[in-house]
Amino acid sequence: MSELEAIAASLRAGTTPTGVVVLKRNRARVVARAGAALLKVFLERPANAAREARNLERARARGIDVPELLASGTGWSATRFLADARPATRADLAAILESVAQAHRCGLVHGDLHLGNLLVDGDQIVFLDLQRARLLPWVPPFVRRLELGYLAYSLGEPLPTELAGVRFWRDRRARTHWRSRTRRCVKESGAFTAFHFAGERGFRRRDADEAALHGALGRLECAHVLKDAPNGRLFRSGAWVLKQHASAGAARRAWLGGNGLEARGFATGRALAWTGRWLVMEDCGAPLDAWVESDFSRADAAAHDELAARLGSLLATLHRRGVYHADLKANNIVWSPGHAPQLLDYARVRFGARVSRRRRVKNLAQLNAALPDQVPAALREAALARYLAESGYGDDGARLRRDVTAQSLRRSHRWHGC
Repeated sequence: MSELEAIAASLRAGTTPTGVVVLKRNRARVVARAGAALLKVFLERPANAAREARNLERARARGIDVPELLASGTGWSATRFLADARPATRADLAAILESVAQAHRCGLVHGDLHLGNLLVDGDQIVFLDLQRARLLPWVPPFVRRLELGYLAYSLGEPLPTELAGVRFWRDRRARTHWRSRTRRCVKESGAFTAFHFAGERGFRRRDADEAALHGALGRLECAHVLKDAPNGRLFRSGAWVLKQHASAGAARRAWLGGNGLEARGFATGRALAWTGRWLVMEDCGAPLDAWVESDFSRADAAAHDELAARLGSLLATLHRRGVYHADLKANNIVWSPGHAPQLLDYARVRFGARVSRRRRVKNLAQLNAALPDQVPAALREAALARYLAESGYGDDGARLRRDVTAQSLRRSHRWHGC
């Protein structure tokens, strides 16, 4: 047995030999450095090791910049560790696009092209994690656009102008990525595990203390009551908010909605645990309508302008990414100057490819009507202008304003048309 094979066997057994540094360990694989070698031990899918080793050799033979394969065996592979390389960033986009184009010309379809699978080594872009790769005689144009869409999604917002032509594939990747990430919260995974309380089953984040969750749910008589209504009860217990939904199904939908929003990059009062009708969330503080009533009149013009910009951008980003929050009112948003808005009460969140105009008007009217009269018309106009500029839907501004105003006044919530 070679030295690298022995190290791989030890890592598979859960032990770390002297001189070996574990860089990553999860259910799927272990990644470790042993001197000048980088070892990958595949725990769940050992066949990936042989597939990646084969792809590394074939890609290198075609002149594509990939790590040098040192050795491989059943369920493991070792490549030369690139000590001077650094992770690729958005600032390297020009070099990345040039390298991807060259790889495509050489017939490489990476299969999982994102920033995390790219290194910068001197003036070279190095491709990592080739277990899903394919090497073809030529790469069809639609496959090239698909790969660039995956890359564009990993770059975040805003979409670079160089990749404007793959917006469709970027958005498609966003939807599939959200679904796969969200599914993890209702099964055993590296981040989530089963949680039981009072005979009801659910899930919790692994970083949420199970004993503390049981304590909070078991001592509601000591908790501060925030809401007591037929459709749900709301309590504050320490740094947490506990909500008892009308049904277990509603609580589960809220658990999925909260984790789905987080997977799509939205700040929320993070959902920590779900069991039966109960959802436990982080306490983010007072909602937006409370801030307006207590602090808006004392805030300066810069804070007022920031409020309008933040709200317009929030709705634009939600709708651009296909997210519809059916209860998007001021008491379901937390915001203060200098901070990004955080979304609350996500049991009625819907995810799709697009948000219909009817629902977009409803969201805009919900928030407009829920903001107290202290917020002047000029700031509401500024928020709508920001929404129109960033949503990407191409609405007629005057018509949208009329429809939102009419529906806001029909709601008769906090705004009376001032």
